[in-house]
Amino acid sequence: MRDLAARAGLGDVDTDGMQAAEAIPAIARVLGRLSNPHVELREAAALPGAQVRLVFGKHVRQLAAPLHLSGMPGCFTAASPTAHSPDFRVLELADGYFCHYPDGPLIVSPTGDTVIRDFSGHFAGLVHYYETPLRQVLADAVRIDGTVVVLGDDVRPLNFCHWMVDWLPRLAFLGEQARRADTFVVVPPLGDDYQWDTLRLAGFPRERVIQLEAMTGLRARRLLVPSDLTFIPHPGHKAAPWLTDYLRATLGYGVFLDGIAGLPSRKKLYVSRGDAAGRRVLNEAAVVAALAPLGYEAVTMAGMPTARQLSTFACASHIVAPHGAGLANIVFADRGTTLVEIFPSTYGTAAYYVLAAGLGMTYASYISDRITPGSQAQLDDITVDIPDFLVRCRHLL
Repeated sequence: MRDLAARAGLGDVDTDGMQAAEAIPAIARVLGRLSNPHVELREAAALPGAQVRLVFGKHVRQLAAPLHLSGMPGCFTAASPTAHSPDFRVLELADGYFCHYPDGPLIVSPTGDTVIRDFSGHFAGLVHYYETPLRQVLADAVRIDGTVVVLGDDVRPLNFCHWMVDWLPRLAFLGEQARRADTFVVVPPLGDDYQWDTLRLAGFPRERVIQLEAMTGLRARRLLVPSDLTFIPHPGHKAAPWLTDYLRATLGYGVFLDGIAGLPSRKKLYVSRGDAAGRRVLNEAAVVAALAPLGYEAVTMAGMPTARQLSTFACASHIVAPHGAGLANIVFADRGTTLVEIFPSTYGTAAYYVLAAGLGMTYASYISDRITPGSQAQLDDITVDIPDFLVRCRHLL
């Protein structure tokens, strides 16, 4: 992408996120089509035979305001308590193609000459710059005589939060169809046990999960494509009731049916990031020691079986944690749970506030400004001022 932008005279383009996607039309105006010249990008409404239905309508609601114990983190704004969930639509395409390109999903018409722009990834326009001809990918495509649901977008690498709150809930529209023998889900190669575990709980055992390597394709008798492969709200900011209800009912109830032995009683948890690559609490042992007299115990999500993670959060009365993907499990907590989230002053998102407040929990933030820089702000480690933290947070602990 940077090479294309430089050749088009656009200078250095950030290859992550919307800036890169928005540069593609400018690149096309300068360079023209370097490959796949026969392929057009069109909206689904312009394609004969494509059917689009609205499954879950736009939802806007006002959440209880967060408690900011040491000032408002930079990732919050005055608008944060207003939660927006966009329309969730599904494209149905008979004999349609899904192509797993390196920069995201491409949804291609049965004729092979049209990429459906509003149901493909942000970077669909790069189809005119890949060296591998689309015709070759389509000719080699796997044929599935059944219904295939596309799960994927251009958010990579895919961490626990994106999987749990962005990707997996896209299956909610299926209902009981998810458990039919002729219904499959197609994904990029999966590398984590939690992905397989949660797909199984959602109704898809391994034999109905199709993994596609980059630059390969699939053709389905009936292809179903969620609309937010293109318009991806940040995790948490899509915490519509349909989404949280689906996760709690499907995964939470599935864990219950699995019969987890020895479910923990209501507990106070400190969720550690001690084994993470960054955003660690450097004086974590001291933090845990300070919280212990208040009844807290430290837990680490990495390596914990998925069902145990869900049940651990489901049985928590209080949670203290540095900002991190493991907090996606907050969606399984009781509505009476209190969450205190610790932010570095240099990084964060309001995602877990929206999830927690959307479910009626008490939420508070605490900022640590004692930073040990990482290779990027997202990886900055922190040192918590324990006396200050306890003074500001004690009434919530």
